[in-house]
Amino acid sequence: MEGMLRRPLYLLLFLASCARPDTAPPQVSLVEPLGGGVAPGKSVLAEGYAFDPSGVVSVRVNGQEVLPEGERGKRLVHFRFRLQAPSSGQVEVRLQAEDALGNRAERRLPLTLDATPPKIRVDRVEREGGLLRAYGVVEDNVGVERVSLREGGRWVPLSLPKGTSVAFVVETRPGASLVAVDAAGNRAVRSVP
Repeated sequence: MEGMLRRPLYLLLFLASCARPDTAPPQVSLVEPLGGGVAPGKSVLAEGYAFDPSGVVSVRVNGQEVLPEGERGKRLVHFRFRLQAPSSGQVEVRLQAEDALGNRAERRLPLTLDATPPKIRVDRVEREGGLLRAYGVVEDNVGVERVSLREGGRWVPLSLPKGTSVAFVVETRPGASLVAVDAAGNRAVRSVP
């Protein structure tokens, strides 16, 4: 009986000696701005996440702490900060994260200064009674965020994927317009003929 009690103790000691210390740095990334696009001269709300199994205690952006007090020590943390994009040049964000054991990670993320609005191309229009069916593509150098159809005072968001080139088909009345917004917030408007 005494031997059976020792076996779990030996197993526990064996498993404890196999445990590896956490030497991996935290993982840190931005999720906003989407596509890394920033309109020049604008203030942008950026946000991201950091993860580490032993808990994240610090997240710094360009040397400034941005991790809210309530998030410190959690495995997965969410952070936000404001970014003022210059009117010209390159924007680089330096993200640093530290876990509870002192492991540190650093990432340098270039952001694209995007002053170019998306291009809305209408390739074909079919008329059927009082309706128009328009086929086309919205393109952007960084990424198309959303496309909407504006009919009078009504806005209808189109369910389209995000990407640098997004095909669309809309059915509407004459006088409507398409409104496209890219990842940096630039917008373009085109009337449906």
